[in-house]
Parts: sequence; C-alpha cells; structure tokens
Amino acid sequence: MKTVGIIAEFNPFHNGHKYLTDKAKELTGADTAVVIMSGDFVQRGAPAVCNKYLRAEMALKSGADIVFELPVLYSLGSAEQFAYGGVKLLSSTLNIDAICFGSECGDIGELMDFAVKTDEFSSTEEFKSMMASAVKQGLSYPSAFEKVMSEKFGSSGSSLYSPNNILGIEYCKAVYRLKKSGIYPKLPELFTIKREGSEYHDTDLSSYPSATAVRNVLLQGDNAGLSDALSKALPEDVYKLITDNTGKSLPISEDDFSDMLYLRLNSASDEELYAIPDTNKDIINKLIKYRGRHIVISELISEIKNKSFTYAAISRAVFKLLLSPAYTRAYASAIYNTKVPYIRVLGFRSSSSEFLKSLRYSETCSIITKPADGDMDDPSYLLDIYAANLYAQICANKYKTGFTDELKTGPVILL
Repeated sequence: MKTVGIIAEFNPFHNGHKYLTDKAKELTGADTAVVIMSGDFVQRGAPAVCNKYLRAEMALKSGADIVFELPVLYSLGSAEQFAYGGVKLLSSTLNIDAICFGSECGDIGELMDFAVKTDEFSSTEEFKSMMASAVKQGLSYPSAFEKVMSEKFGSSGSSLYSPNNILGIEYCKAVYRLKKSGIYPKLPELFTIKREGSEYHDTDLSSYPSATAVRNVLLQGDNAGLSDALSKALPEDVYKLITDNTGKSLPISEDDFSDMLYLRLNSASDEELYAIPDTNKDIINKLIKYRGRHIVISELISEIKNKSFTYAAISRAVFKLLLSPAYTRAYASAIYNTKVPYIRVLGFRSSSSEFLKSLRYSETCSIITKPADGDMDDPSYLLDIYAANLYAQICANKYKTGFTDELKTGPVILL
C-alpha cells in the first residue's frame, strides 16, 4: 500500500480540494490519501465555518481515506508552525510515502531551492538586521519578510510569495529541518500540483472556487447562491452535507464568539494578556483599549488592522486569548515536551483500518481513536478538548441544538 499525505483545512471542502486529492493520488501512485486537517479553529485565526467531523466526512466522501486532526497549537499558529506540525505528524507515522500540496508555482524544485536558501539565511545576523530595518518602516512581519527576501534573492523570491506558495515553502522547510535533525529514519517525498481555478482570496464562486468564496455564501445566508452557484462549486456529497446542516450546525463565524471575547478581555489581567504566546505586545495594547466597549470581533479586527498588523495576525491573537489560559499552558509545556507526538483520528474509511492498526504499537507516534483515551496530563491535548467543547458550546447556543462532549465523540467511519 502506497500512501500520500495532504495537510489541509477544508474550510469547507470544495471542488479544488477534490481536484487536489485526486491528482495527489495520481501523481504519487498512491492508493491511500491520509489527510491531517485543522480542527475547529484554523490558521488564519478563526473558527471553521463548520465543525471538524462534518469537514472530515466531506473529505472521506470525496477521495480521502483517513483524516487526522492537526492539534490547535499548530492549527492556530503561523504558516511556519502550521506546516511544521502537519509535516512532523505525518512523518511520525513512518508510513507516509509522499506529501502533496497545491501551489501557484507548481515546481517542487524551485520551492525547495528557495526554502533551503531562506531557511539558512534566516539564521544570520544580516537577516536580523534587514528585518529590523523593514519592521521599523512600519511593515507587518510577513511584508517585511517578503521585502527582505526579495532584496536578498531578487524578484524570483518576491514572485513566490503568494498564499499557497508560502505554505509550500514552509512544507519544504519542515522536511529540510526534519532531515537535518535525524528524528525520523524515513521522510515523505514532496510533490506539488499547480493550483487550478480561483486565487486564494477570490470572492467570486466558480467551478474551482476559493474557500473564501464558499464561506462568504454560507455566512451571508444567500439561499439562492446555496441552491445554484454553490452546487456547481462543491462535490455532490459535500453539497448535500452542507445543505442538510445549514441552519442546524453551520455556519459558524468569528462574530459568534464576540460575547466571549468581551468577557475574557474584561476579566483577564494585563499579565495574562501579555503572556499569550507568539503575539505582538502592540496588538495586546490595542485590544486592551476595547475593554468596556461593545465588541463585534470582525469589526474590532478591521479597526485595529493597519500596515503593521495583518488581519490574520490580530485574529490569531484574539482566538489565542479566547482559548487561554489553556493555550498559554499548552504552548509553554510543548517547549519541554519529549513525548512522542499524538495523532487523533477524526474519521476513516473501513478499508483503511489496516493503516491505523499498523500505528497501534508505533514507537514514533501515539494514535488516538477514542478521545477519552488521550493523555489527560498533556496540556496540548487538553487544549484540543477545550477548543472542541468551546466550539460545540457556541454551536449549540446559536442553533439551539444539543451539546456533545468531545470526550464522548467518536470518529466518522465510512464503510
């Protein structure tokens, strides 16, 4: 059995994701597609538009064979953390032959070349000096990084800084770093597929849409779009899952968490806020000014956003705050954690059960099929459970449905 890994969010799953899954199997000759997917909170700093079990089912009905969950510490991190977490967890199984991802570039050699150059350059004093100068000019960290790399490596570096290329470069860096570390005796081979259809941030629906466009239709409650254009943008099984669950468990948006942000912002001390990991203190200073004021998360972020702070950076800070102190504890613990990484199963096809069985006695990863069997002494795992239950609480309140405890929820299984 040959396996290909895919690192994804599927927020939600659409025709472009179906194309990637099918082409990944074709390009690598794999008969099994293993997905590691963000849970209920995603890398741009927001709740997923629908819960992780529904998105796992979408993937399984559209070509994926197994779906694992990417822990919150990675899924709510920077592009570098997101990519490293996905690559490390897939590599830890020692059973993934290849990892395939979409990119605007479509050339794995070019992406890997640039990844190695930038990774090595990023550890130099020259890089630190150039970055400090760019940040002083008022640029956000991503914009400063792009400027520095363009100046160092020419226009070719700048042309690679489109959304999927950026993630692709980070996947390449992750493999390069793991190879240097020697942690795993076997690492997957990397493949990339040139992205088809709409650009990452396009808001118009097409047969190969962006996830942004699909989310916009769902969040705007556009019934006409749901029944017409959206049906052409989604695989048939996914379209049915979305229409069956619209108004029952989806959509969920960042603004659904506004009341909770008001509570957290007005009850947390300054010290707690400044302790949130990987968060610019200037962003925290701006958030503190909203204490005692009416809060709508999307409006707050738009008001704070400027050329120094991207929308995503502020949004990640907001949701790390909402998940703290569990997030802060998990991050601090992860620095010293020497345990083998855990991999949580969200869903699988019964035909892939042998792959899961092969991991049962693994020395390089710990597989979790039943949530209650996870390590309750691991702050990172406790964060995952807390995040899932928070999402379920918001969903239950919004749609007046029953609350399901994450510890009592099993994986999606397709026969």
